Amino acid sequence: MRIGLLTSENWIGSLPEPVRAEIIARASVTRLKAGEEFAAAGQTPKGIFQVVEGYLRLTGLQEDGRLNLITVYSAGNSFAETAVVARRPLNHSTEAITPTTVRCLAQTDFWELYETHREIPDALCRKFAAAIGRQLASRQLVTSRRLGKRVAMIFEELAHRTGQPLPDGRIAIKLPITQQDFADHLGVTRQSIQREIRDLKSAGLIGREHRQWHVLDLPALRRLG
Repeated sequence: MRIGLLTSENWIGSLPEPVRAEIIARASVTRLKAGEEFAAAGQTPKGIFQVVEGYLRLTGLQEDGRLNLITVYSAGNSFAETAVVARRPLNHSTEAITPTTVRCLAQTDFWELYETHREIPDALCRKFAAAIGRQLASRQLVTSRRLGKRVAMIFEELAHRTGQPLPDGRIAIKLPITQQDFADHLGVTRQSIQREIRDLKSAGLIGREHRQWHVLDLPALRRLG
């Protein structure tokens, strides 16, 4: 099970083609600019959503007023199913990191398809079970891995999921992510992240150029994580 900043689940993509095609046919599409909010905590979800292209950040508000970066949704990821199934408002907010396209299946259509196709509740059960497993594994990771290794794991994941190989052997990370994002996601201070990233740079594992991260030695980074 891969644990990190991005999730890779796509339960809609796992459905039989006729069911998947019916969902897509009924869904509407919304296009967002980078930095544009898609949905806010406390809102009643209009339906369930799936990222078609781009990246969305999922954030929660901490008691001290800081935003906690929970995860990043990429193409294929769906969200808001828990709120729809539990019939409650959204617990978190979502915002586009890059120009992003989101597919929306209205609640009425969702419930009609849910009751018609047994494959949909089965797929959702698998998604919810996997999400619980990731949460438990993530908590264990916090206690078993030091901060530097967790930062290295995120860079390895970003290279694997969003990386673009360059002619000189570097891997350019396409997802725009800041040191503050690392800090918010891992629940530590920005200064702590700065120290760990400085060590990774000094070891020749990562670099940054024109506001874009590069992985310089993926095998070594993987061994470190």
